[in-house]
Amino acid sequence: MRRPQPDPPRLRRWKCRQVYHVYQRGSQSQIVFPQPADQILYLIRLNWLARRYKVRIHAFCLMTNHVHFMFEPLRRGAISRLMQHLQSYHARLVNSRARKQGHLWRNHFHAKHIATSSQYCDTLIYIERNPTAASMTKQGHHYAYSSARAHLANQADYTVTHKKLSATVTLYLDRWRQEFQIVAGEPTRWDLWLERPREASFLQDLARWTGGPLPKPTAVRKAAVASP
Repeated sequence: MRRPQPDPPRLRRWKCRQVYHVYQRGSQSQIVFPQPADQILYLIRLNWLARRYKVRIHAFCLMTNHVHFMFEPLRRGAISRLMQHLQSYHARLVNSRARKQGHLWRNHFHAKHIATSSQYCDTLIYIERNPTAASMTKQGHHYAYSSARAHLANQADYTVTHKKLSATVTLYLDRWRQEFQIVAGEPTRWDLWLERPREASFLQDLARWTGGPLPKPTAVRKAAVASP
């Protein structure tokens, strides 16, 4: 018996070489990474799909019940295809292990165009501050499942491990270096950027940019981080 093919990804009016804040939460705020190895497998698939569909990864953060990304598509519809395949792959993995059916993710993913330099900087810092906002760590660059440590090291390839599993995510750092005036190959004090106090209007601006409230940060299990 031939297996039915998944529905084609819903295409949007993406602009190539523009950056988007992409985020999605679990259905009914359920945990989407129930085991420590799940984040590793998810990041392995993310990096592979980004290469396949020509999507630059500027930033990411995996939380208990939601995910955040900053993506730059080099082809029309690339983000839609990446997210459709990434999220359906992960849902099948989690559901098959739990022997259940149904939606793991809530509705379709959200994506907001990042139009200005200030929006780019504020959104990237917001994403990498999620673990500290959830009181999981006192410093965002200590959190394994985000791009903060790669920005601290000023290195494009970021590796995170759990037992025998290992995932490497390749980030696109040129725009980040340009916006924050960081020289390639030199050490950074990115930890200080993540600790800077927010402007009073930041959350209002963020709500306006995203069209509504963002997922509430909650904790995930820790994993080992490879030395940069």
